[in-house]
Amino acid sequence: MLLLTGALTSKPYAFTSRPWELRSVQSIDTLDGIGSNIRIDFKESEVLRILPRKNPGINENWISDRIRFFYDGLKRQRLTSPFIKTNGELRPVKWKKTVSKLSSLIKVYSFEYGPSKVGLLASSNIDLETMYVLRNFSHNYGFSFLGIDKTLKINMDNPANYKFQNSISDFEKTDFCLFIGTNPRFEASTLNLRLRKIFRKGNTSFASIGGNFASTFPIDFLGLSPKTLVSIAEGKHPICKSLAQAQNPTIILGSKLFERNDGFAIQDLLNELVSSFYTIFDKKLNANLLHTESNTVGSFELGIKSFVKSDLAKCKILYTVGIDKPSFFDNNIETNSSCILIMQSSHGDKNTNKADFVLPSYTFVEKTGIYYNTEGRPQKTQRALIGPNLSREDWKIFHILFHSLDKLSSFETKSQLITEMSKILPSSYFANSWFNTDSSNNQPTLFKFGSKNLGKIYKTPFKLFIEDFYMTSNLCQSSKTMAKASELLRSYSTNYKFLTWASINK
Repeated sequence: MLLLTGALTSKPYAFTSRPWELRSVQSIDTLDGIGSNIRIDFKESEVLRILPRKNPGINENWISDRIRFFYDGLKRQRLTSPFIKTNGELRPVKWKKTVSKLSSLIKVYSFEYGPSKVGLLASSNIDLETMYVLRNFSHNYGFSFLGIDKTLKINMDNPANYKFQNSISDFEKTDFCLFIGTNPRFEASTLNLRLRKIFRKGNTSFASIGGNFASTFPIDFLGLSPKTLVSIAEGKHPICKSLAQAQNPTIILGSKLFERNDGFAIQDLLNELVSSFYTIFDKKLNANLLHTESNTVGSFELGIKSFVKSDLAKCKILYTVGIDKPSFFDNNIETNSSCILIMQSSHGDKNTNKADFVLPSYTFVEKTGIYYNTEGRPQKTQRALIGPNLSREDWKIFHILFHSLDKLSSFETKSQLITEMSKILPSSYFANSWFNTDSSNNQPTLFKFGSKNLGKIYKTPFKLFIEDFYMTSNLCQSSKTMAKASELLRSYSTNYKFLTWASINK
């Protein structure tokens, strides 16, 4: 699922233009948590080609075929105008009327029920600037910032709990790697390539708990049960011998692990394993959390938490920004709820009809924004195109709402916004220019005060996060190329439910 520069002729690009007719910008891949560096080639108002951009610390010369070919989804299913639901039907309106009605509604509900009944919920795929504006918006009015659209049970006080402790390039030094609840081939294709590279050099072994998946290198599958992880932490499992003999062992964790009800207990168990390993063998064992979203780490760096499902039921108004997973609304929002739903997104889907207000926004190709990848590296996307018709940048929509609610903003331009944000998060000011790759100072915690009793770990088997590599966001689901690739993937899938779903939807 990876393509090197010039390895194959791009079929969607063939016969569309000459190279000298194209203009280019340097950007990053926001379809996964690695943040591969890319070059976007465009002509007039259309993206025609996406190529890898060399970065030895992240993706070298590679990108996944998902980011290479998704771009036809930029012009399909786009929201090009604001919509307001009237008599049960969404009707297009102008921005002036939308902002006026929206601000009046927020004022009335804030006065009648209190501002805490207005909930703000952000996607973990939106840019850092929008997250910061949302944070300010909630602080200024007392709204409830519910967090990001993930239910990760993680202690955010220690950054090592929510991002890589190794840099991506450090994985080439490992001689034993344990995967827990993750499939790196789907969740981080360019990282998977580095792991295959060290396998081909020899003297490296791999093991996995939580799913048997097709890999590009041999893996010892240890089962699905959390009991296996407990057995390893207690030093009773046969794989502990390989772990002890390794000079640079590492663990890669899937983010799905911490969406379980026993997420905190699993984190405590892993911390005990890491600290015990350091105490006994005087060697570091890094547990690296692999995120599948482009800016989950950025949200945690700003102090934005994961949402709690019970908080949604308390809201009279729910304002969602950039949430691009249709399953999120199916699983968390009741169709008969009296809550007013405001949806701000770039693409429409089956859940758009549930919204009372729909606000069109830009995609990452149409704006400049900061994203933190899974190792905590700040990087910038660069604007290539202008969004269609009446769509606007996310932060500008909130800036307009600031003024319509009779509040003065502390910034008026994007540069002022970044300067103000950098006072809270200084590393954001150095996006694309500096990153500390030295992980030698990340020493494990040797002593913990209080009870050593771990929480209860349930017997529910670990599950992999991604089943369909090509259908992970609205951008991909709007792409014909990705739909064809997904159909081909499903045709030879060994997952029975997966095949049944595919046959129904042909």
